[in-house]
Amino acid sequence: AGGTGPFSFLRSLRTVRVIRLMRLVRMKEVMAQITERVQSEKLSFIIKLIQMMTIIVSIAHITACGWWGLGDRSTQGETWVKEFHYDSKNLDAQYLMSLHWSLSQFSGGMDEVTPAAPLERLYAVVMWLFAFMAATVVVSVLTSNLTQMHIIGGSRSRQLSTLRKFLKQNAISSNLALRMQRSAQHALSADLTADIVELLPVVSEPLRVEMHFEMYTSYLNYHSFFAAYVTEGPQVMRRICHYAMSSLLLSHGDVVFSKGESPSHPKMFFVVKGACEYTGSPGEPMLVNEKQCVAEAVLWTRWTHQGTLTAITDVKLAALDAKTFQEISDRFKDTASFDPKLYASDFVAHLNQSEYVNDLSGIKYKGSFE
Repeated sequence: AGGTGPFSFLRSLRTVRVIRLMRLVRMKEVMAQITERVQSEKLSFIIKLIQMMTIIVSIAHITACGWWGLGDRSTQGETWVKEFHYDSKNLDAQYLMSLHWSLSQFSGGMDEVTPAAPLERLYAVVMWLFAFMAATVVVSVLTSNLTQMHIIGGSRSRQLSTLRKFLKQNAISSNLALRMQRSAQHALSADLTADIVELLPVVSEPLRVEMHFEMYTSYLNYHSFFAAYVTEGPQVMRRICHYAMSSLLLSHGDVVFSKGESPSHPKMFFVVKGACEYTGSPGEPMLVNEKQCVAEAVLWTRWTHQGTLTAITDVKLAALDAKTFQEISDRFKDTASFDPKLYASDFVAHLNQSEYVNDLSGIKYKGSFE
């Protein structure tokens, strides 16, 4: 039994090491998942900076333990602990001095505490070389991330500079040029549209269908009919969100549509952010805020806009193409419990019975499942 004791201890030690390695691997996976979920470049840089600091402090802690172990070893000769009288100090002072010495190796060492024996000198030399290489790697990673952020910012600055040069060369009036530059800055700094994200086309189409479904159903749920359609026919709405919907960014003063216009590609609009002003006749201009929709009639009948819709702030709209919506809805015949044509009939009847109609006209969907 005595002969198996050391082997049992070694097996236990090996098991502990395996468990620690598994924890490190698990921690790495958790950090990777957190980093993937971060959407901001600045926040991503801060997380990487915290990771680097954590790694440095962890290495310094291990190095400090080794440095204290060398100084506190049993020997007749001098050690740095004896020479600088740290053997009589409390634990806090001993650990903090060891950690201070360890961290100072990343910047060239310190003079307050120095090796007092050849073994300590060798340890200091090896740790300085390791710290030098580690510091080089850290600086390289941080520089790379800062350069990447600078390149992103520089690219936007170059685009704005090119736009200003183009407007100047073509003698565009200062008022219009200012509006165009503000619109471009809004497009660069605000929510991105799908057409400027270069990697989206390489993502598989089923994933992009799910992405658009999540994006647009949050806006469609503002409307009682589409909220019901999402519940009763999600397979239809997935295709409608993917093929028939798009995002539109507007600046203050941009006109969405004008009174008397019969659009060749009619669209219904949902206000996602900002506010618009609808001017029809008779009456005062009406404010169209977030969670409101405009021009629903284009989905159900031939329509001529009865007023003018203008952005009065920086605005984000979700646009639903009427023709594509109708084509997709007609292809699905298995949703017997939910027929959009019944709602369309009620909507058109409401328009015909109303004395005054405009692009804000609508009805509340009354389904059997409400």
